[in-house]
Amino acid sequence: MDARVEIVREISPETGQELVDAFARLLPQLSATARPLDAAAIDRLVACDAHTLLVARTVDLTSRPDRAAANRLYERLGFRARESTVYRFPID
Repeated sequence: MDARVEIVREISPETGQELVDAFARLLPQLSATARPLDAAAIDRLVACDAHTLLVARTVDLTSRPDRAAANRLYERLGFRARESTVYRFPID
């Protein structure tokens, strides 16, 4: 698996709503009782030195074609198949 991740150091008008929307999708997966965060709450989170907010822009994973059930699951979750050839060089 590979991910392109950015560290958020400040909230801009462009990223503010994007982060509010991302937290709105994430929090219900973590807690049934967590209240949604607004832009001010996320701004306080980012401003605090005790926190580091990481934002994944893309997530890539690999799966063998014979793992049909896993591949169907990934597609249902929103992953899209890419044309790729993976090479491995054995070090040993």
